[in-house]
Amino acid sequence: MAALVIFPAFIQPIFLVYLGSIATALYLSSLPKSEALNLYLAFLSRWAIFIVFTLFSLIYIPENTLIAVFLLVYLNTTFNPKLITT
Repeated sequence: MAALVIFPAFIQPIFLVYLGSIATALYLSSLPKSEALNLYLAFLSRWAIFIVFTLFSLIYIPENTLIAVFLLVYLNTTFNPKLITT
């Protein structure tokens, strides 16, 4: 919601694709039967996606880069798609 207010419309797909890729990564990391492997895969995939999208935001959002990175950190640490799908 904050991204809609702060950033122009042509930047919004970055945040939407980011949320979708986090949801996909968490789904794929929940497929193995081992809980330790689930946690490991979820942690690595979430932060790898964060690094990639931070680079995108540094390239495509030069005017509000710090705000964009803080928003990505917030989404990465709080987004849990299991609450949506259950």
